[in-house]
Amino acid sequence: MNENHITKVDLNLLKSLRALLEERHVGRAAAKMNVTQSAMSHTLTRLRSVFDDPLFIRNAKGLEPTSHALELSGKLRFILDEIDTLLTPKTLDLATTKCHFRVQTHDFLVAAYLADAIRRINSEAPNIIIDVKILDNSGYQKLENGELDMIIGAGLQANPRFMQKRFVDEELVCLLDKQNPVLKSWNSNAIFRYPHIKSSLINDKDDPVTVYGKNEGLPKRQIGLYAETLNLQLALLSHSKLIAFLPESVAKQGQQFYGLEMRKCPFPLPTVTIRGIWHERHQNDQVHKWIRDKISEVFDSHSQ
Repeated sequence: MNENHITKVDLNLLKSLRALLEERHVGRAAAKMNVTQSAMSHTLTRLRSVFDDPLFIRNAKGLEPTSHALELSGKLRFILDEIDTLLTPKTLDLATTKCHFRVQTHDFLVAAYLADAIRRINSEAPNIIIDVKILDNSGYQKLENGELDMIIGAGLQANPRFMQKRFVDEELVCLLDKQNPVLKSWNSNAIFRYPHIKSSLINDKDDPVTVYGKNEGLPKRQIGLYAETLNLQLALLSHSKLIAFLPESVAKQGQQFYGLEMRKCPFPLPTVTIRGIWHERHQNDQVHKWIRDKISEVFDSHSQ
């Protein structure tokens, strides 16, 4: 599409393309846009003419996007998000504001902080729907291409140009079964002679326990069990010799719900800084900013 074609494109045409990319089915895309299937088929014909590409190939399940359509997908989300920002009214009416806000974060942060934040958001803005997903390795790419609105985590792999705000600093502590024999000789050497439970999402170079053991020449670290998320570790520690190294907020949940022992680590571990991370395109978006502020308020109130 060149500059001579821009006059042929209206906002609804671009929104229809987004619906087709999301639904990959003419009928479902038509329902999403509140038009007939025939009208959506006609729109697809127009889109093919504008972009000089088939855009979609029909298959047994519906539509399969061409490589050009997939290339357009990320750019299209960015353009439509920018248009939404331009058209956002100056005054925010929380009673009528509608928004689907997509967040990736850790499960322990949901339990310790975000559940409270979501309740507060819903009480003031009932039409803002928070969509919470577990943070994974695709999060930052999704933030970049518009499939995600915010990440709440340590931000170890965040693009430097993403916007960030520090929410809380969490101390790392040890959590283990109350009958674990290591408690009888609680020191660094003893801890490295017992098996540890480790998150499979954290690389060794980013893991402070692994780094400490190597730097101090301690016995090679034994990993007895991997668990993808931190909350998963709680139930796995009971009646075992495993030792977990967890933020204090999730360790307290282990104490409360599983009767586990929380101990200060006998060797120094850094604090974990939890940040909110978002794309610069949302920096001045009123709804996005309001949600960020409500989340920040909850972290502040819990950390006091």
